[in-house]
Amino acid sequence: MEQAKPLMDEGARLRALNSYGILDTPREPGFDDIAALAAEICGTPIAVVNFIGDGRQFFKAEVGLGVRETPLESSFCRQAILQSDFLYVPDAAQDPRFACNPLVTGEPGLRFYAGALLKTEDGLPIGTVCVLDTKPHELTERQQDSLRRLARQTMAQLEQRRAALAYQAQKELQDRILESATDYAVIAMDRSGRVTRWNAGAEQILGWREDEMLGDPCHVFFTPEDRVAGRPETEMALALQNGCAPDERWHLRKGGARFWASSEVMPLRAGNGEIQGFLKILRDRTQQRQDAAILHKVRDQLHLAVSATDLGIFDYDLVMDDLGWDARVHALFGLPPEAPVTYDTFLAGLHPDDRGWVDAAVKAALDPAGDGSYDIAYRTVGLKDGVERWIAAKGQVFFADGRAVRFIGTVRDITPSRHAEQTLRETEERYRLASRATNDAIWDWNLASDHIRWNEAVQTLFGYAADEVGPSGSWWKSHIHPDDRERVKASIYAVIDGSSDHWTDEYRFLRADGSYAAILDRGYVLRDPHGKAVRMIGAMLDITARKRAEEHQRLLTGELQHRVKNTLAMVQAIASQTLRGATDINEVREAFSARLISLGRTHDILTQASWTEAPIADVVEGALSVHRQAEASRIRISGPNVLLAARAALSLALALHELATNAAKYGALSNESGVVELRWYVVHEGDAPRFCLTWSEQGGPPILTQPTRRGFGSRLIERSFASEVGGEVKLTFAPTGLTCRLEAPLASMQEQSDAVAA
Repeated sequence: MEQAKPLMDEGARLRALNSYGILDTPREPGFDDIAALAAEICGTPIAVVNFIGDGRQFFKAEVGLGVRETPLESSFCRQAILQSDFLYVPDAAQDPRFACNPLVTGEPGLRFYAGALLKTEDGLPIGTVCVLDTKPHELTERQQDSLRRLARQTMAQLEQRRAALAYQAQKELQDRILESATDYAVIAMDRSGRVTRWNAGAEQILGWREDEMLGDPCHVFFTPEDRVAGRPETEMALALQNGCAPDERWHLRKGGARFWASSEVMPLRAGNGEIQGFLKILRDRTQQRQDAAILHKVRDQLHLAVSATDLGIFDYDLVMDDLGWDARVHALFGLPPEAPVTYDTFLAGLHPDDRGWVDAAVKAALDPAGDGSYDIAYRTVGLKDGVERWIAAKGQVFFADGRAVRFIGTVRDITPSRHAEQTLRETEERYRLASRATNDAIWDWNLASDHIRWNEAVQTLFGYAADEVGPSGSWWKSHIHPDDRERVKASIYAVIDGSSDHWTDEYRFLRADGSYAAILDRGYVLRDPHGKAVRMIGAMLDITARKRAEEHQRLLTGELQHRVKNTLAMVQAIASQTLRGATDINEVREAFSARLISLGRTHDILTQASWTEAPIADVVEGALSVHRQAEASRIRISGPNVLLAARAALSLALALHELATNAAKYGALSNESGVVELRWYVVHEGDAPRFCLTWSEQGGPPILTQPTRRGFGSRLIERSFASEVGGEVKLTFAPTGLTCRLEAPLASMQEQSDAVAA
């Protein structure tokens, strides 16, 4: 058993949880799949992806509970987050931490728990992926390891979710910046120079609307002579070569009017560094060209435009040893805009693991023997906020008289892209490991070549040898049940040929032994830039056991309906017989209530066994519990363990209740000294064993005369026992006390109804 670790910083833990924005969010397939997979791997009816908040626990995904949130006071997971990695409780009733837990001692009667911690990169626990059962349960080492892997998958989804939220927020901020910068024409282009984004400033300065320009080449706002000279292509080439291509020249407005503009072209890169296109920022400088004072102001505005693209600028006067940072660079080093900086400030703000080699890279750039270029990526640790960031820095050193005199450059925050790269690598590795560890048959279908690549689970799941698994979509389709095949083909091609990305269906799939497995199949479509489906990835889950469980549940529902009808008929008979010839309404009420209570106790016993069979000891105890509470030593019970069918259990319980009630009123339990001997046994004689039960009373008031008529109790015993199970009832009224002998074929006492047997 793992030892609890010291108390953690609860505030830090809750802040870490809140950073993912996961609490009170709706269900999501990715988390639902993890819960379902945990239940399937561990063989438990209950599985939960759970997050522990401030005084509450929230279920992002659950199987077998039907609720999204429960109080924290009695939570197993509250103990789990105190562990270093894993909490494993094979039998909660035997574990001193949980033996008195109301979830164990009361409803739902939990007995088993296993939970793998959900931990942040800083080791803070925010929840669990856990499985539970209402009976003791053991997990293999492999199952425990699988639960840990699912916890790590959950954290990976959380990190991707957080990154996506941050990316969306950043994108929205950039969009607002672009649209608010109406003094600047901000134009995004693809690699060939065709316009993909045209902000409001571009429409104001150049005259064309965005819908007029999208997809057209940027050449239209260059002068004819610049187009002939290939100036648009030159700008893009210089941007690729140098990282940016600043320029000032004449441009054209819609209608042909010329204006003087300053501009800068920069390459747009994807997270993996691949060039996606170009960004051109253009400013109308017609008037500023005539006025040197205005020219200085325009430089400041162009500087702001560069800032809108997330670039920071540094300027190091090496002669005066004066280092200048703009607000963006200050922020990337965790400093306020007005904070003074020196080269030592720069070194202090670097990550300790990067400080030495970055210092060496700067000194190499300052060496007159080199070309003065500077292009590196490094980590900073905020000097005030302590935040770690990834920075891409580019610069150029200027030399005079054989010495470095000025060092100018830009920095850019690349933290999201670096984290995305790391997440991608980890995701790919997790996918590789998960595809080997999962029980799902994972498939990757190249729609152009009809080639399918399967993981090894397709062999273990359906019993095929490796060389029996066909590498084509045709092989898969041919193994779908003939009655399902056309429907499944129609559904999957409706997704492939349509615009949806997700497909799911249920069907029967042929196993190697000739039987069919019930399958839940899910797939995701990958499309090219034109929307054409080129690839599809999915997983086949064997839901045969679930289908059987659903069928069993349907049969149990039918049996319940049958039992309710029979019970109502029995209640009607009890009411009819109780009221027949009655003169005392209070006595009638008491007798009727007692009989219904006895019937209800037996129903409880049978319900716990799903109305299949119940131990005779439980049936006897339930029927006599009222009398044994006060007269435990006066009712002596013995007999072997015999399992009774539902009908026999109800009949026997009602018969025993009537015998005990009569004994309390008139017989051995009506005085202070009488006793009852209750014995049952199985007689193995002849071809079929027989069940025998004897009720003997002694020490009660003597029976001086034989009864002149049979009461309802006698009739009820005969009706409920003799007629229901084909048994024999013999009542003997001896002077020493009543003896009742019940006997029936053992088979009739244990025979199930047709509905349950089916």
